[in-house]
Amino acid sequence: MERSTADVAATIQHTEVGPTADRARIEELCEECVEYGFDGAMVLPCWVPLARERLAGTGVTVCSAAGFPMGGDGRIAKAAAVRDAVAAGAEEVDVMPNVGFLKSGMDDRLREEMELVVEASGDAVCKAMLELGALDDDEAERILDLAVGAGFDYVKTSSGWGEGGKATVERVRFLRERAPEDVGVKASGGIRTVEGAAELLDAGADLLGSSSGVEIVSGGEGDGEY
Repeated sequence: MERSTADVAATIQHTEVGPTADRARIEELCEECVEYGFDGAMVLPCWVPLARERLAGTGVTVCSAAGFPMGGDGRIAKAAAVRDAVAAGAEEVDVMPNVGFLKSGMDDRLREEMELVVEASGDAVCKAMLELGALDDDEAERILDLAVGAGFDYVKTSSGWGEGGKATVERVRFLRERAPEDVGVKASGGIRTVEGAAELLDAGADLLGSSSGVEIVSGGEGDGEY
């Protein structure tokens, strides 16, 4: 499918979640989102109020993350982080589930956690980072079923960090073929060119998470960590 640069840009959640990102970088990120027509700005929770201020009235979505990138926070703490991010102005929150619970066969514990964070998100869009690159086929099927059952609005290929792996056409298709039509698919991790972005969109991704948004829409190749 032929896609314009503007079409691709409109699916990108431009990301800066590095631990050393400062105020100036977040302000720059917000400016880039407006300039290039990105869907959203993905920032750490501490920068949500600044992003909300900078992006007010622009149509760019303010996004943040909880339990990221390890997923090992307690469920109460994770739900509180989601609630705090939304209260601060986040319109979408990407949540890292406890993959260790899944690998331990503790599906009931994971289900409880997922349901709690979805409830905590209220009217905000809530996405589950599924870390597909760290899972075997059975585990991938189980965590997807748990996320859908808990009511997540989107399922995401991975956090883009650690063992979750990079976004691939195969992983996007896996999610799109199995998730209900009303559950979106977000691809994240290693998306650095417009060609790669288009392939993931053609495979069924609705949103793309990348720290290389500017390079992607400028015809270059990004080298960001995410």
